[in-house]
This record gives sequence, C-alpha cells and structure tokens, in this order.
Amino acid sequence: MSVRTTYFGGLSQFEPDDDAEVIGVVRRPKPFLDRLIDRNVPALGPPANLLHAYKTVEASAEDDGAPFPSHVAWQTVDFERRYLSYVRSYPGPCTLVEELRAVATERDLWLVCWEKDCRWCHRRLLAKEIVAELEDVEIVHHPDPTTINPCNADRTTEEERESPRNAVLSAFPSTEA
Repeated sequence: MSVRTTYFGGLSQFEPDDDAEVIGVVRRPKPFLDRLIDRNVPALGPPANLLHAYKTVEASAEDDGAPFPSHVAWQTVDFERRYLSYVRSYPGPCTLVEELRAVATERDLWLVCWEKDCRWCHRRLLAKEIVAELEDVEIVHHPDPTTINPCNADRTTEEERESPRNAVLSAFPSTEA
C-alpha cells in the first residue's frame, strides 16, 4: 500500500488505479474537481490564515525577484510547524487523519491539491502524518521532487537572466590594469 501525493494537473500523468481512494485536500474546490477525485476534504487543507500568509509572502518574494519564492514563504510563515499544529490540535483533522490511516492500510490513498511541488505543500506533511504509525505503507510524491527545477530556470527569460538581480562577479570587469 502507499500514500501518494500529486497536484490536480498531475492526475492525468500519474493516473491512480481504479481501486485507489483519491482525496482532494483543498479549502476552495472548483466544480470540475468532482470528475477527478472521489471526494474533497477541506478540513485537511491549510487553515485560511496560514494559506493567506503563505500566498502573501510568496507574492512579495516573487515581486522582489527572489529565486525561490515558495521556499521564502514556507520558511517565513513557519508553515510546517503551523500546519502540523493545526492537524494535531483539533478534533476534526485528528479524526480525519485516523480515518485516512485506515484507508491507507486497505488500498492506495492519493492526496491531491493545487501545488505542483510537494516540498512547499501541506499534502507532503499530511502524507507523513498519515503513515507515521503505519508499517509497510510508503509515501510516493508525483512528480518526484528531485526532478523539479527549484529555481524555475526553464521559465526564466533572457531579460531576467541579465537583470542585476541575477548578476555574477565574473560579469563585471576588473578595475586592475
């Protein structure tokens, strides 16, 4: 058995088996999600105040040209600690984690949300929480986080590469004659 994580766009790439349980874990689901998942459990999404703080810092980091805005936001808002505190402190999320543990012992469980990169996503933390007390249940992330370019270099334009924000020392001539 396994607990697998992916984003909604990844479901077409990493198709769950027919007998797998596919759970959305988002606060604000879109109507089309009914075609992709078995159910959505908003109570396992990040609390609204945490998600708002994360998105606000991420947008500011992007505006400032930070090479890895998601990482900046994750660290700045202390996302991991705050999300795990939420999941472990409230009766609803605690009960849901227990119920998902039971599912994970019977069949593959998929946790799905909007974020492509699980390193900066609550579903990675939720998957760890679910399997923490289980034997013989592995966690698999789709896509594999080691295959994702952290700096989104594939989306960097020539103008951005030549920006002073991306300068390297060797680009400036020495003043020595």
